[in-house]
Amino acid sequence: MEVEANYWLIWIIYLVAGAIFYWGFWLVTDFNKAKWTSYSLRAAAAAVILTPWYANIQGETMAPALMVMILDLITNGREAVARSAVPLVLAIIVAEIAVTTFYFIQKNRAKVARPKFKISNQNN
Repeated sequence: MEVEANYWLIWIIYLVAGAIFYWGFWLVTDFNKAKWTSYSLRAAAAAVILTPWYANIQGETMAPALMVMILDLITNGREAVARSAVPLVLAIIVAEIAVTTFYFIQKNRAKVARPKFKISNQNN
């Protein structure tokens, strides 16, 4: 029971730290002109921070995929990296597809909302 409580406590600490980092990253990537780049960087960061994967092959314990990938690289070598790199890369690809779709939907709505006529300031 204590191990499970520690597991959830560590996840909560990790998610709070990730949220603080993501908030700072959001402020840094608030570009006015390059909106798609801003959205893309934010989506990739969220995917990297939030993607979990199994900490070991036999267990049911999950950990952040980036941490699992780095620890597999350090302990087992380059061959073991693919175990957690595949879901991490897939999460980034899905996030990029979603953010690109969101960007184009938002861009098309902005075009539709603009008036097609100009108001002139001529005095009659």
